Amino acid sequence: MTVSTDPKPRNLLKILFGVSLALNLLIVGAFGGVLMRKGKGPMANHLTSGFLYMQALDFQDKRALRKELLRNKDDRKLIKAGNQASYNSAVDLLKNHTFDRNAFENLLIEQAKNAKARQSSARIALVNRIEKMTKEDRLIYAQRLGNLIDSKVK
Repeated sequence: MTVSTDPKPRNLLKILFGVSLALNLLIVGAFGGVLMRKGKGPMANHLTSGFLYMQALDFQDKRALRKELLRNKDDRKLIKAGNQASYNSAVDLLKNHTFDRNAFENLLIEQAKNAKARQSSARIALVNRIEKMTKEDRLIYAQRLGNLIDSKVK
């Protein structure tokens, strides 16, 4: 029996298939990114409340605001544990044989209240940050915000 030094055609086909798949995914991802950036994709006009305000901040202000929002590690751990428990409760409710509409709706209402509280603290931190800006810095910030709005709405 002779031993061949050439890779088996089967292995070569697997490698070619893998490379082809990777290239296809790269092309699809790039195309999707272009659509979203140019405003034609399904998420292009999704403007989360407060997102543009945060995005318009300069690097130093973003960093300071992030530090302010992430300041208390103990609170973050409690919030994360509460979120985990809340979603686990949702899973448990969904797995029950009979669907308890009221319990599930109350859980969603509670989750919405928690999200609103986090948004409120982020909003207050943002307003505090903007209040500390000089008039010139606010004008620059307003210009960046206006440019972002124009680029997202068109």
